Amino acid sequence: MSATKIRILEAVNQLGLGGTEYALQLYSKFLNKEIFEVTVVSLLKGGERVKLLEEMGIKVILLDGDYAQLPAILNQVDVFHWHGGGSIDPELFNIVKQNKPPLVIQTNVFGIYDASPFYDLIDYDLYISKMTLVRRMAQDKKLPDNFPNKRKVLPYPVDTDHLNTSLPTTEKLIRFKHDNHLNDFFIVGRIGRADDHKFDLIALDGFAHFAKKKDHARFLLVGATPTMKLHAEHLGISHKLMIMENTVDIQKLLIYYKIMDVFLAASQIGESFGMVIAEAMTAGTPVLTISTEDRDNAQIELMDNEKSGLVVKRSKHSIAKGLHFLYENKSIAKKLSEEAKLKILRDYKAQKIVKSFEQLILKHLDHSSGHIGEKSLIQSYSKAMVNDYLDRCINLFGRTTFHKRLISFFRKTGLFS
Repeated sequence: MSATKIRILEAVNQLGLGGTEYALQLYSKFLNKEIFEVTVVSLLKGGERVKLLEEMGIKVILLDGDYAQLPAILNQVDVFHWHGGGSIDPELFNIVKQNKPPLVIQTNVFGIYDASPFYDLIDYDLYISKMTLVRRMAQDKKLPDNFPNKRKVLPYPVDTDHLNTSLPTTEKLIRFKHDNHLNDFFIVGRIGRADDHKFDLIALDGFAHFAKKKDHARFLLVGATPTMKLHAEHLGISHKLMIMENTVDIQKLLIYYKIMDVFLAASQIGESFGMVIAEAMTAGTPVLTISTEDRDNAQIELMDNEKSGLVVKRSKHSIAKGLHFLYENKSIAKKLSEEAKLKILRDYKAQKIVKSFEQLILKHLDHSSGHIGEKSLIQSYSKAMVNDYLDRCINLFGRTTFHKRLISFFRKTGLFS
């Protein structure tokens, strides 16, 4: 190990605009440079984040699929931090096995587990939400004794400082609304990739049901596909749709967030974390999301129903009911958004997440530069974690207390799956 700084290699397949690459960028940005020497390696190809990283003074190595360069790189580092979906690339991990640094950590984005002998090389398998770890542990049977200690939760970091300093002024918002003829509208919206998997069409169903008697309701769709547009046409709400292109310009994105009266988060595949939700919460936009128990569902963990947002059943009537509630109760909507900001600062602020990551490394390497007395945000798997997730699945907006208690009773007695 380096006598001076701990040399850490942040590794990923590519450096485009996806959430995985963004998380790597934030780790690289906030790792304490007095303790860590950070290098980024992209195995397959570069992308838009290469320039962003280099502008921060981070060394970036692009292998372009040439794994033959990797052994020499691994032999010069103390920590290999792999950002991936959880599947094990035998070619990559065979090289890691032959040139293993003192510490190998995986940030497991999708909660996948490969029953591969190479999995033993990973010292810590970090899941980005409690939901993904709960599901993973439920699916795996007869686990080796070390798995619960290896598998932990460390959420994605949210760069709250950058978001808050980039928020548009009131004058900019007024000008944007005026230029785009958006004055006096109640705006519901989403921001995301133009990818049908990242948007559940039921969001448009719910909006259409809500907007039947509200001529001034509009849906801001940032990142539209032909399927989304066709569905809006089928519902007869094309004239209420405002379509804008996605962008890497955070200031423009924050204008989109800020002009929304409600951010409607509904992904067809659910969320393994939910960065756009976290950004909306940070921007102070009230959020309504749907629970997707049969797929990724970290969105109900990111938001506390009726405390920092609304979580509803996946139905157009439930979505419309939630939208109507926020429309009629603007003071409550404001309180929800204020609590949402506090939650992101408390549980997901980038500096806190990365500092917890540093503590894990320093403790494992028995390094003297540990952050003594600072509470780590890393969580281990527990029965309480399982129960918390199950409670969140029950606690949906619009359900009566009796209904929630009844479902809870059947779950605990094993009569309800």
